[in-house]
Amino acid sequence: MPDYEPEKAELASRDVVSRHMESHINKGLGATSRFGEHLWLDIRLLGEDHINTRLREVKEICQYFLGIDPARELIPVRPAQHYSMGGIRTDAHGQSGTLKGLFACGEAACWDLHGFNRLGGNSVAETVVAGMLVGESMADFCLGNEASVDTGLVREFFEREQAALDNLRRRGGAQRVTALNAAMQSAMTRNVGIYRDADGLQAAVAELGSLLERCADIGLQSGGHGADPELVLAYRLPRMLKLALCVAQGALNRTESRGAHCRLDFPERDDSQWLNRTLARWPAGAALPQLRYEALDIMAMELPPAWRGYGSRDFIPHPQQAQRQREVETATEQYGNRFERQEALMPYTHLLPERYRSHNARLFEDGQGDFNDPEAAGGAAE
Repeated sequence: MPDYEPEKAELASRDVVSRHMESHINKGLGATSRFGEHLWLDIRLLGEDHINTRLREVKEICQYFLGIDPARELIPVRPAQHYSMGGIRTDAHGQSGTLKGLFACGEAACWDLHGFNRLGGNSVAETVVAGMLVGESMADFCLGNEASVDTGLVREFFEREQAALDNLRRRGGAQRVTALNAAMQSAMTRNVGIYRDADGLQAAVAELGSLLERCADIGLQSGGHGADPELVLAYRLPRMLKLALCVAQGALNRTESRGAHCRLDFPERDDSQWLNRTLARWPAGAALPQLRYEALDIMAMELPPAWRGYGSRDFIPHPQQAQRQREVETATEQYGNRFERQEALMPYTHLLPERYRSHNARLFEDGQGDFNDPEAAGGAAE
């Protein structure tokens, strides 16, 4: 990484590190072993004691999944998808705007807490903040008069899904679910992975659509009672393929690069055309998802998009980017109180329940957003 990112090295964001890793492999500089094509990660210099005490989870993963001791051996690594950046579109209370009573938070939601890139530590904020606010909003909804549940509708849905599972067990189709799942994984890794382009994405959409059609002819081989992983996968796979098609079709339409979405044929981030969210829905009987776009208001952003501080400076600014940046800088100079500055730039307190609107305090701060002199606080700075 120092060769690719001299300033940030391995501390660059994970999307930047992942792209450089993949580029290194594509140059023919990767390693090939029983683990496939990959790079070697060497943490032996940290010492056995540090690895055994401070990096126990890393050591256990290496032992259980790879059969190696990272304190003595190299670790094979390669970028992989592990987080869904996006989800069910919700309002500030975690409720869907199109399906009343549907709540979502964390990785399942598009809640506006984070943007197009998943940075380290985001999941903690999602858990602590969304878990509290959305959880309480959902509880309040359930205690209200609007939360009446039609038990007949619940029973109808249950019986429909049970019948589908029973039919799946009995159906003697020619398609094997494990083979279809492997083909989906291969198509996504090959054409919708770290690097993307129009040809690969079009190929992915076509292949994923074909796999979705073939799901209608799945035949199970297990047939046993009790826990049945094959049945579970057969039930989930069509839904996984629909989600994969949403990702692939959305990536094909988005003719720019942004965050972890890296188009080789459109390397620039284009805020002038693509500062928006991709929203997908899947009408009954449709072969592909319907996509529409929700524009983002740059004039309401506390941090208008600019250069990230590392990686290339390839981006096309939004026409109002400079104007909003000047407003942010003016407010920063005008308001020394951080709560007043927040209210001027991006107010959010009105979205919180009343009991959570009180101010919190930071070190050297009086609780109202004004900083005290550290030396006057008894030399606390030392």
